[in-house]
Amino acid sequence: MAPEDRSQKPGFTAPNFSWDEYIKYRPLYPTSFYERIYKYHAEHGNSWEVAHDVGTGPGIVAQELASKFRHVYVSDPNDTYVDVACDRLTDEFGLPKSQFTFLQEGAEESSVQDGAVDLLVIAQAMHWTDVETAMESFARQLNSGGTVAISFYAPPLLSKSPRAQEALDKVYDVWTKKLIDTGGVPSRALKTADSAFDVVSFSSEYWKPGVKRILINTEGKKEPFRMSLKYTIPFDSKVGKDDVMEAEEDEEWIDAKDMKWLQGFFASLLENVPEDDVKGFWAEVKDAIGAPDKPVEIVYPVVQLLATRK
Repeated sequence: MAPEDRSQKPGFTAPNFSWDEYIKYRPLYPTSFYERIYKYHAEHGNSWEVAHDVGTGPGIVAQELASKFRHVYVSDPNDTYVDVACDRLTDEFGLPKSQFTFLQEGAEESSVQDGAVDLLVIAQAMHWTDVETAMESFARQLNSGGTVAISFYAPPLLSKSPRAQEALDKVYDVWTKKLIDTGGVPSRALKTADSAFDVVSFSSEYWKPGVKRILINTEGKKEPFRMSLKYTIPFDSKVGKDDVMEAEEDEEWIDAKDMKWLQGFFASLLENVPEDDVKGFWAEVKDAIGAPDKPVEIVYPVVQLLATRK
């Protein structure tokens, strides 16, 4: 049997992938994350009937949107993930199933009707898409004055442990090279992430001027979004002349974690890297931190894009 071609697979399709492990080793979206979206939407659209959580995974964002919107579309392209989201939202959290429409489909070709959505959120999933096609789909779904909110957090940085960060960079060098060598969807996702989402274009045909591009915890710099300082993929910036660049510091995206957690976060990334390929570099991280159970400060670089449909 021929080996599976992972280069054309979207997102989280690896064998033995566990959403429980993913949730355990990923940050919770803080209050400030949603507040930015809601504040922008209130100022530019302010209709709170229908939302769409694109690339929902286990339904984390959909759960929050259900507290603000009468109805929420919940979509994901991957097998079983919409079922996972449905189970979590309705069984685990007791939300009424009638409040949701669950769709197994990709961001690029949604069955949601034209102009049906007031707020469309795609969190930690845009880099897996064909960005240009996805943006056309988002524009079609949103009504006039509707908001699109695109977000991404990069792997956390060890802001107060430069020697440990230098060792951790070597771990991510191995992973990044694997993405580039794999090509296809993983390589495309890397390019989108490395660009701090500058490859996302907001056509003046669909979007009002003044698109917000907010960089959080990077002092306005884009280098912290690069997965590797050694390996990268060139990209063409699609930042528009009327786009508004903002820089913020947000303590809600700062935490303290030990080395075991750092390893768990790394293991939650795709593509997976054999342990032997990075074992020596993790030993360097441990040596720099001092103990595997010693917490160190971590800071997430975050980008949030906010735009209004014409």
